[in-house]
Amino acid sequence: MGISINLVQKDNWDLVEYVGPIDAEAEVHLEQLLSKLGSQIKFNFKQVESVNSCGVRSWINFMRELEKGDRKIVFEECTSEIVMQINMIPSFKGKAEVKSVYGCYICDECGNEESVLFEAGKNLPSGPITELPGKACSQCGSEMELEEMEEEYFAFLAA
Repeated sequence: MGISINLVQKDNWDLVEYVGPIDAEAEVHLEQLLSKLGSQIKFNFKQVESVNSCGVRSWINFMRELEKGDRKIVFEECTSEIVMQINMIPSFKGKAEVKSVYGCYICDECGNEESVLFEAGKNLPSGPITELPGKACSQCGSEMELEEMEEEYFAFLAA
């Protein structure tokens, strides 16, 4: 599947929906997008399938260009692929504010996996992680756990 970047303006915000992988092909799409963006941008990553090293380089270069202007940048619905990049490479996020991320919960009893959206001001931790609230499995009712270690997964919040 290729890359699709959808741009919509709403309430003085440029809403950018990124669909597909962030890979070598992303560079061309991001260069074309750059001139269309205003001072307030929200990136939605819900449909990002994967991120590879060429894509990371392209994204970081794109963010550096975006940050040359006085822009407010927000990341929403970050998949675990995006969260991993933010945690490993701080310049991937740049000065953007992360408003929401998906976390994958797994049930040890039945193997069920469920995705949970953590949102700022609701259930996204705002400080050091001690322990996340439990989640009951929709299949068997057992207690589920976050697939990743909480402290590691949400490390970007402390940065």
